[in-house]
Amino acid sequence: MGIIMRMNRLLFAFSRQRIKIGLPLFLILSMGDCLAALEDFSEQSLTLDVPVVLSASRLKQPLSEAPNAVTVIDRAMIKASGFRTTADLFRLVPGMYVGYFNGHMPFVSYRGATDEYTRRMQVLVDGRSVYLPPYNTVDWEDLPLHIDDIERIEVVRGPAATSYGSNSILGVINIITRDASAVNGASLSATRGNAGNAGISDAVAHFGKSGEQLDYRLTFGKRSDNGFNFPANWWNFYDAVNDSSATHFASLRSNYHPNGVDSFDFQLGFSNGVRAIGDPRNVLVQPHNVENDSGYQQLTWLHTLDKGDDIQLHYYHISRNSISEGFSGGDHPGFWLTDDYHVHRHELELQHTVHTNTDNRLVWGMATRYDSVVAPTTFSAPQSLRQYRLFAHDEWRVLPKLLLNTGAMLEDDGMGHKKISPRAALNYHLTPEHTLRTSISVAYRSPALAEERSDKQSWLGAPWREWLSSGGLRPERTLSREIGYIGKFDNGWSVDVRAYNDQVSDIIWTDFVLVSSSINQTLVPPFPLVWDFRNEFAAQYTGLESSVKYSWGGARNSLTLSFSRQHVSCEPIGSPKLASHPDLGQPAWDWLAGQVQAYTRTVPRNSGSLLYVGQMSDDISFSAGYYQQSTVMVLDAMIPQPLTRRVDMRIAKQFGPGSGQFKKIGGGEVALVVQNAFQNNNGEQVGYSGYVFDRRAFVTAAVNF
Repeated sequence: MGIIMRMNRLLFAFSRQRIKIGLPLFLILSMGDCLAALEDFSEQSLTLDVPVVLSASRLKQPLSEAPNAVTVIDRAMIKASGFRTTADLFRLVPGMYVGYFNGHMPFVSYRGATDEYTRRMQVLVDGRSVYLPPYNTVDWEDLPLHIDDIERIEVVRGPAATSYGSNSILGVINIITRDASAVNGASLSATRGNAGNAGISDAVAHFGKSGEQLDYRLTFGKRSDNGFNFPANWWNFYDAVNDSSATHFASLRSNYHPNGVDSFDFQLGFSNGVRAIGDPRNVLVQPHNVENDSGYQQLTWLHTLDKGDDIQLHYYHISRNSISEGFSGGDHPGFWLTDDYHVHRHELELQHTVHTNTDNRLVWGMATRYDSVVAPTTFSAPQSLRQYRLFAHDEWRVLPKLLLNTGAMLEDDGMGHKKISPRAALNYHLTPEHTLRTSISVAYRSPALAEERSDKQSWLGAPWREWLSSGGLRPERTLSREIGYIGKFDNGWSVDVRAYNDQVSDIIWTDFVLVSSSINQTLVPPFPLVWDFRNEFAAQYTGLESSVKYSWGGARNSLTLSFSRQHVSCEPIGSPKLASHPDLGQPAWDWLAGQVQAYTRTVPRNSGSLLYVGQMSDDISFSAGYYQQSTVMVLDAMIPQPLTRRVDMRIAKQFGPGSGQFKKIGGGEVALVVQNAFQNNNGEQVGYSGYVFDRRAFVTAAVNF
């Protein structure tokens, strides 16, 4: 404990002496002097009707006292959105980008779409990091998770490496599922509708029981559709016209609480998905299936101490297997691809929360993680990483109105990099309902295994090397500064505004490299160039984000607006590897200049959403969502996605003896959802895809037993 307290004092000294908060801090303190005549605050006055979040600091805090901006998507919003998949929910978050590489490969990124693999945002499900190697990305469609099992989602908008380590330089998505005691009985639901050239077909069953010492809930289900449509004259060389998918999944969550101080939470889940890819017109990638298996096991022990302190021990294991085989005939009978990989992750974490005095709370802990990957076409040998983390976060109520959050994480990423990620934030309560926040932090992203060690191969009559990583990459580094305001008004309005400036250095991207056949006589590319990863760019992001919510009619109606305006500037660092080649040097510079220009277009200048939820009567509800995003570049495709607009609608009727209270036995609900109701077909085009997101309509019927 002494070490942790000394770390905290060092962080506080760091925040006072080395971090120049500047004008935002001056404004906060100046306003504090001007408002000194306001009534004194008590601790109780700060526990108003404000969402409590856990993700920003690992401490339970009112949203107005968190060190980062946090968006909360609760069950009511999830239901009202009408979305079938988890990835689509993030359209409700200001500054968040949601796109699709094809009908079953969504990708989610804060700020924009850099490339197909969104590697810079940590994603957690009940504390499990599902941000997996070899590419350090999230396979959203293969998570053993049903959208109805989500209790809430907390999205930390901004770097959070202090709490969650590398790969949190953009933020953190924390998906929190329903507690084991949340389901007491059984429910069945089915969804049918149109999508792409055929239909949507989903089914799910929930079972649960709550007891004196043991609670559990079970979920079994299937989700399938036929992907997206393509224009009749579209010839797609790289991507999947054939993009249907079917996923079967099951999950269990149970909680054993033998006494008042100990609880044991056990979770396991499994999913099997079959993804169709390929184009019969493409002789290189003929139609075939990719089969993905994902599973997890997790155990958490929570021991409650005096004064609200606790100790938590957390272990989980994740496995993922992907098998993809395809071949072609025609003019290239010797061409075939395999891109199989097998991933395992084990993590053990200890966390201790302690109240050091009435005005101070501290959470600290340590963790170790072991990743292993077998991917014969991506690596020449099996790969593994062992990582270690030591973290601490302190919350100090300096004055009744002034809160100081400080923290740091010391991390060894297993690739020879040891980093410290500090953060400091001041929250000043102008009144109990109105708060200003200013913060500064440093965060890192470690290279993915595929970036640092890949030796990717394909076959074209003979082995052909596509990627050859030279290694020695530096972690990407972010210096983030922000100022925010959170306000709640008596007339039903609430506001959350954030302005930020993030400076990112050593951004990792791809470059050509010259190779010689002497590297490996059996792996001679058809030309002397392969791809490599290098620290290519430095970028600066500035932006303004806002969320506004208005409720009226006794909370029977609500309107939630999110908006983001952002800008990025970019410059190259170093020089391209081809610059030393007399014939290829200038083309290399031209290529890099094009990449720099494209990078400045990887964030949509303006984006936003609007969600209306209304209770028309005790048993009928209506909701509508509007989603817009300006032009954005997908960097690895070099094809801009145009302005997108989309309107979704949902109307639902509850029935039976539980009408208006869906949890009652015999109750149920029927809902009709129409997505892209006004058939705005210029949207949803991503990368090489060119697909059309036609109007979709589906009906969901659910009944409780």
